[in-house]
Amino acid sequence: MVATGPNIDPITLEVLRSAFAATCNEMALVVGKTAYSPPINEGRDLATGIYDRHGALVSQGEFDLPAFVGLTHLTVPEVIRSIGLENMQPGDIYMINDPYVASTHNNDIHFIKPIFHDGSLIAFTSSTAHWSDVGGVSPGSLNPRARSHFEEGMRIPALTIYKQNVLDTDIVGILLANMRQGWERLGDLQAQVAAVRGGERRILALVAKHGSATVLAAMEEIQHYSERLARAAFRALPDGVYYAEDSVDQDLWTGEPKTVRLTLTIEDDHAVFDFLETDGAAESGINCTIAGTTSGVFIAMGSILPPMPMNAGVMRAIVIKAKRGSIVWAQPPSGISAMAITTMECVMGSVTLALGQAAPKRGVGLAGALLNITYAGSDERPEFDAPFINYTWGFGGMGGAYDHDGANYSAAPYASSAMNIPCELQERRYPVLYRRCDLTQNSEGPGAFRGGLGLSQQIAFPFQGGTLSNIGNRERFGPSGIFGGRTGGFARLILAEGTENEQNLGTFAVNAPVQRGDVMTFVSNGGGGYGDPLERDPARVLADVVDEYATIAHARATYGVVINEIDRRRLLFEVDEAATAELRAAMRAS
Repeated sequence: MVATGPNIDPITLEVLRSAFAATCNEMALVVGKTAYSPPINEGRDLATGIYDRHGALVSQGEFDLPAFVGLTHLTVPEVIRSIGLENMQPGDIYMINDPYVASTHNNDIHFIKPIFHDGSLIAFTSSTAHWSDVGGVSPGSLNPRARSHFEEGMRIPALTIYKQNVLDTDIVGILLANMRQGWERLGDLQAQVAAVRGGERRILALVAKHGSATVLAAMEEIQHYSERLARAAFRALPDGVYYAEDSVDQDLWTGEPKTVRLTLTIEDDHAVFDFLETDGAAESGINCTIAGTTSGVFIAMGSILPPMPMNAGVMRAIVIKAKRGSIVWAQPPSGISAMAITTMECVMGSVTLALGQAAPKRGVGLAGALLNITYAGSDERPEFDAPFINYTWGFGGMGGAYDHDGANYSAAPYASSAMNIPCELQERRYPVLYRRCDLTQNSEGPGAFRGGLGLSQQIAFPFQGGTLSNIGNRERFGPSGIFGGRTGGFARLILAEGTENEQNLGTFAVNAPVQRGDVMTFVSNGGGGYGDPLERDPARVLADVVDEYATIAHARATYGVVINEIDRRRLLFEVDEAATAELRAAMRAS
């Protein structure tokens, strides 16, 4: 039996629930408008949250990066454990990025602020953002070849960065001395501090209006409400055991793939996500932290189950089983900087596929992997004359679903709130020029409803050289389809494409040298398909040919649809229905 929580009228509860979400949105807006680095202020690689006095997640922003929301279920409790409730005071702000207990990788920096009213702790606010560099071997600190976290930048345990509103300048000095472009990091720090302070003001305003007892009651009841919805969602699914797996392309030092294996058991109103058969730790930086694994389960559940406020209450309806030292529960000093794009994504993939088996009408093919590109060097142009780190990304296609195609070029579910960093801004701030940015033809995962198309981008370095690093995946194992849908197209990163010097850098390049005049091409995955491609409506295949998403040859070979060209310039094509029926019959027979 689920507790119903304290007595609070439903109208007040909804007013406060919406106020909490609005507060998170406002905190995110503060960070997005005042942070210095483009991945935060343009790309929105950030999240905010409100937690009750015990550190349980109450509310998140409506436009926050999903990858951060689930993991903060562990972040604030770790701060409480490390600092101690008895040591917390008004005006304090805490900072942490320790991946092994409370985060994803070292770049994701969390600021936590306790909120007091009449001398009593009543809540916490948080701000999380991806800093473009935190030190380490590689500019940008994303090093998929890292054998340990010592090669990936600063690991920061829970510490007090502000004590009773006084900044610890010694700590800040140590941090900035060990991070590239310290002025930019300081700007990001100040933005996040302003956000958690702004959240505190909003919570105290709600307390002044409604009273602390009502606000605390609402925080508790919101979690109970989400728990009831989660349990109802599981109760609506057929009891059973469902198996799924997804693989990272390779452990960089062995060349062998690493597989996440999930046995999902649904029984009545709860679910057990068992990853105990997952592969052991990798020698490179693709290991996932337990916070990242928890977040991956959290996100995939939110994508498949009916809508519900995703907070700590949802977690009460599930159990996650994992083995310490496996790729889904990294232990120090295992490398972890590439975990979000690799193993965490495969955690999400296995959960998505397993839940899709239990709920076919809500299932989807897997989305394309996110490619993270870091181009770094020293900009020698007279108007700049300074070091730079250009960190950007490339989205892929979404998976096909029960009754619609996947979206083209969209952020993966764990980064669905992230935005494209405009080409124009990158060209203005960094020594790069974009030559091409368009959809990749024939890159979808075929299906009755196809996956979305990936993107092909070509970036030139006409002014000078530098180094190029990338974290990606699915160059070897594309995004899986479901219920007969096929795998989406493969990712790749190529230098000097189409020339005698063409070089495949792979999706795990680290500090690869690039010369002045070089051109880089990176191509993201298409999403996995849903259902048998031979069941796709020929009219949809025709529309894809007209839109130049697919070629006539691809339509024939993949979907068994014969299309005749009447006038390409005027986009006039037609389906040969008789030939299509004959071809499809032959393809099914074979």
